[in-house]
Amino acid sequence: MPVKSLMMDELGERALLLPDLLAEALAANDRVKFLLTLMQTAERRADRPDGPVPDLSAERHAAGLTDGSLDRCLADVRRDADGALHLPGAASLRQAVLDGIAAMRSPLALAGLSACEGFSAREAALAAALPAFDDDRVPPGVVDAITSAERGRGDSLHILVMDLHKALNALQGELSEESIDGARVWRIDEGDRPLVVAFMRGLGETAPLKFDHPGLGTTATRAGGKLVIQNDIGTNDAHVLVIHVEGLAVTLTYTDIHTQRATFFQSLFKPFGVRWDDTRTRQGEQVNEKENYYLCVGRYDAPDRASLERYLAFLGSRIVFLIDWNHTRKLLREFLSKHDGVRLLKWAAENNIGHRGFLKLGGEQLLYEAIEFAQQTLRYGEKLHEALGAEQALDYLKFVLRVSTEGLVQGRSERFIRDEVKTELARRFSGVQASLLSVASAHATLIFELATGLRDGLLAFGEGGTDLDAAAARAQHWEQEADALVSRVRSLVRRMHKPEVYRDLLHEADDAADALEEAAFVASFLPKLGVPADLLMPVRRLADLLVEGTQETVKMFEAAGQVRRDGAREDFDDFLQAVDRLSRIEHETDRVEREARGLLLMQAPDFRVLELVGTLAGLLEGAADALSRTALMLRDHLVNDVMAG
Repeated sequence: MPVKSLMMDELGERALLLPDLLAEALAANDRVKFLLTLMQTAERRADRPDGPVPDLSAERHAAGLTDGSLDRCLADVRRDADGALHLPGAASLRQAVLDGIAAMRSPLALAGLSACEGFSAREAALAAALPAFDDDRVPPGVVDAITSAERGRGDSLHILVMDLHKALNALQGELSEESIDGARVWRIDEGDRPLVVAFMRGLGETAPLKFDHPGLGTTATRAGGKLVIQNDIGTNDAHVLVIHVEGLAVTLTYTDIHTQRATFFQSLFKPFGVRWDDTRTRQGEQVNEKENYYLCVGRYDAPDRASLERYLAFLGSRIVFLIDWNHTRKLLREFLSKHDGVRLLKWAAENNIGHRGFLKLGGEQLLYEAIEFAQQTLRYGEKLHEALGAEQALDYLKFVLRVSTEGLVQGRSERFIRDEVKTELARRFSGVQASLLSVASAHATLIFELATGLRDGLLAFGEGGTDLDAAAARAQHWEQEADALVSRVRSLVRRMHKPEVYRDLLHEADDAADALEEAAFVASFLPKLGVPADLLMPVRRLADLLVEGTQETVKMFEAAGQVRRDGAREDFDDFLQAVDRLSRIEHETDRVEREARGLLLMQAPDFRVLELVGTLAGLLEGAADALSRTALMLRDHLVNDVMAG
């Protein structure tokens, strides 16, 4: 039987007492949780006596406690020689906690809930086991025991308080006198209604983004002269959000077991200039999942009523982004850097996209399927952001979250959305390859300039010109530009599947650039030694072949950029023809280089000319070899990895 019906049948006029007891019980919940936090803070302070004295006055006021001595006791706390905690007023704190728990249980007993007997028995057992705190001494380990939120360690006062709070919320829901846009409300003033409407308007704008996840139930009442709005967020016992509205001031009390999520939530309110009490700093350490909870209090003072309603609407609209936040943050570690995972979730919240749609479609499994579809086998331990690049990976995950959410909200089939996610990743990996080949094509153009400059210099020398020093200077400049492009390629290849292929390929191409720059330097000595023009005929022929080879290299990279497994056959044929011509040019340079060596051996006037011209011919032949090796490596990759998949 529903609690409300049970009250009408069995409690009669006593039901009139229940709303007041329930309001007091909820206020007692705030007080008890603060007192437990105070004890934890006192123990940390005792272990770090040289640090600043924590100031919990904001939390104390938010909990409705006016006793200023609770702030001062932290200054005098110390650890005794036997490990006990000496806490001024410890016995009073102990009694206040037990009194608060009794106040929380009172309305449940009045409502006749069957669970109340269990609460009563647990309360008695925990109270009996609790030391008396005589002489303001708290025995070692007691604070940890009573504030533990780990159910695996057994019952604790903190766990009892959480369970009582959950039961009180359920009872409050049954007591609701009416529903305002989905919020269960009771005992509110007429002026409170627009505020509840504003909060629920914001909540309703983003609530669909939780999809089938439970949570976001809202209750509102008036207690202690304040409008109190509470949202259950989700299913976690320690994940609580309570809003107090008094006049134009809004105090938001938020508890969480994850410091990262609490920090994220606080960051969402920067547009309103909410003042947050920095509990994390005062605690002196970060709270992890196995330590109780993280509490923070934020205050917003609205300049007028319209601003107050806008803030409450905004606050309500942000809550959905807390659901499954930490779970999503953890799984994103497999695909993004730690910092970028939080950046992504912040972006998703600010753009009203969220992450629950992504989880509903499978989360990490959705991404692994996309990686497999894109035929990107990541190396052991390699993350997506390492293979694709940090910004590219972050941008891709933004796409995934957006299409997941929008697709589900619009009712598109999950299969269609999954296909979008897969093809987008494949496109991005292809885009990186296209960028790399574009840079490689620019590098090949510089090699062409090197070869052309050397050829023109040799031709001018043969016709009586001597401006080979200027040609060598230009070659050095072009070679430096080529090195800069190689550095850019190195950053790109880290984003590629089989990055060693592209790394080695560009190293080979750069060997050709190095050889041509060195050849230009060597050629600048020809006039100085008075080398006979007829000895340079094979060298000029080699230079002509290098110009032809570098032209084919540019064509090869441009054609490679068009090669796709499902692309036109003509594009692949153009690529293969360029590779074939480069291979034939390399064979021809071998023959001409031997011809040059033979001519030198027969006609060189001295060993200096023999060495100079022989070195020049060897460098040109080496450049042709490097271009040929580059072509063969690229051909093997496109044939075996791209076309064959």
